Amino acid sequence: MNKTTAILAAVSEEIAGIKQAMNISDRIRLGKSEAWPGKWQGKNIVLVRTGVGKQRAADAALQTIEQFSPDRLLSIGYAGGLVPKLEVSDLIVAEQIVDVESSAEFVPDPQWLQLAQNASTPENCKVISGKLVTADKVIHSPQDKKEFGERLSAEAVEMETSAIAKVATDKNLPFLSVRAISDSVEQEILDSSSFLGSDGEISKLKAGWYVLTHPGSISSALSLRSQTLKATRTMTEFVFNLL
Repeated sequence: MNKTTAILAAVSEEIAGIKQAMNISDRIRLGKSEAWPGKWQGKNIVLVRTGVGKQRAADAALQTIEQFSPDRLLSIGYAGGLVPKLEVSDLIVAEQIVDVESSAEFVPDPQWLQLAQNASTPENCKVISGKLVTADKVIHSPQDKKEFGERLSAEAVEMETSAIAKVATDKNLPFLSVRAISDSVEQEILDSSSFLGSDGEISKLKAGWYVLTHPGSISSALSLRSQTLKATRTMTEFVFNLL
């Protein structure tokens, strides 16, 4: 029987490659989030844009389970590198997920983890297994990234996976997280906290105003945009190989 995999990511850019390649059968609103059920190379998937942050991720995961009854959950998206060995567009398969705020720890489904560790690697990137930490804010400075990595013995940081892992654990569903590195440990990125709303949505108006009023941030924003496009390509290819 063809299992249904729910693939969840925070923002549209993270799922753009999959969405473009899949055969979409519908578009469903899930509260403030949205989902696209369909097929990808003959596999049943539900693609979900959750919104940014743990609360939005948890709500979307619960609504996805209730609406579509998937057999497993896959959390994907971007992550910041916390160690020098991870470069832009490299991939981390989380073998341990830690919530920074609560210190709760989660481990993925062992069989699915093993499949991911043996999946074909996209060209010009490397795939590692390691610890992924979920934070409540953007870790944007090299100093903070390095401190995070050393203090938590972690390889990468993002803002949703622990919430999805908790929902999957509570519902007794297999889960896995694969993240593409959008910024290396040495790179300073924009602190997007100022244009991220309390509802987990990024305000394009606030983001644009920030860039206009901080001219020095333009080159950083353009670099990050280029890096996320590259990260999306490798992540899409890897998930295709995994499924």
